[in-house]
Amino acid sequence: MTILLTAALAALSLTGCTGNGVSPDAGYPLERFSLSVGDYVYHAAIDQESHIAKIGAIKYGGQVSKVDYRLADGATISPDPKDFTGDWPESQDFTVTCDGEETVYTVVLSAYESRFPGADDDVLFFDDFDQADGLDMDAWNYVPRGTAAWQVSMSGSPDHSYIQDGNLVLAIVSEDGECLSGGVKTQGKLWFQAPFRIEVRAKFVDDAESVGQAIWMMPEPEYQTYGGWPDSGEIDIMEHSYLHDYVQHTLHSHYIDVYTGHNTDHVDREYSGYNAGEYNTYAADITDDAVIIYDANGCTEDNPQIAFTYENQHLENEAELMQWPFSGGFHIILSVGPAGPNAINPDDCPSYMLVD
Repeated sequence: MTILLTAALAALSLTGCTGNGVSPDAGYPLERFSLSVGDYVYHAAIDQESHIAKIGAIKYGGQVSKVDYRLADGATISPDPKDFTGDWPESQDFTVTCDGEETVYTVVLSAYESRFPGADDDVLFFDDFDQADGLDMDAWNYVPRGTAAWQVSMSGSPDHSYIQDGNLVLAIVSEDGECLSGGVKTQGKLWFQAPFRIEVRAKFVDDAESVGQAIWMMPEPEYQTYGGWPDSGEIDIMEHSYLHDYVQHTLHSHYIDVYTGHNTDHVDREYSGYNAGEYNTYAADITDDAVIIYDANGCTEDNPQIAFTYENQHLENEAELMQWPFSGGFHIILSVGPAGPNAINPDDCPSYMLVD
């Protein structure tokens, strides 16, 4: 058997567009196809007669973070499957050209439900936190403790990030003399590429001087275009800390820091107001040409109130100056914690941000 197998492979290698492996599909135009969601890899079952490649288990096409495939030697595939990462459809045709002959393969997600949890035709992702069975772990992760100033008090526990009365409750509490805080993020599960709009409705309860709240976005690791923070961008849709008669909005990158009201490159306007003790809606539009952040409750069709607009300059030397990292895939972070670099004062606990 070994001699026959070796001879067969040798014979195959004489043709111009042949397999380069020993899998059952070696020698066919498309030999292997897989999609990854985070650390999990899902391999397609390829029917070489119908040319249908089925992948189970993946419910949300928007969670696909990587594509891998193997073609016969000399074959090409169109369109490029990598173009669909972050927004994989339920069914997609690909043309594999081998020795001048075209074969159309259809990749099907047999367990597909939507682009993202809760998505419909217009909405990429929606969560109103009305579910009775706790946080949707298809979409969210608990933020663990870390060394960054905003993360030093994080517990990574559902005790401080939980669903209650139709809200996501992010709590700051004092336990045994230690202040612990809650946060959630969609990293590794949901991320979004321009163009999109994000809106988050939230309010602060038992607010105090040493605590802060934030609604923001960071790039997925594979979309860190220019390396680590801040070069690959940070979008702070709402930051509330220090002085408590305003909220601020911020962008960070290698090229620039943009704040409403102060600091390195500031917008010539006052900080955004908000209705203290009430729910407020915070919003931003991210396109390939601009990041537009709105005042609290300012994202209205008839009278939009824009906090600032930061434009893509489409620089010829973009790779050198790194002006625009905002077209990559960004995930959502909702967090509470210290108001800046100082520790939370235990006397300021408990404090909460409720996300509706």
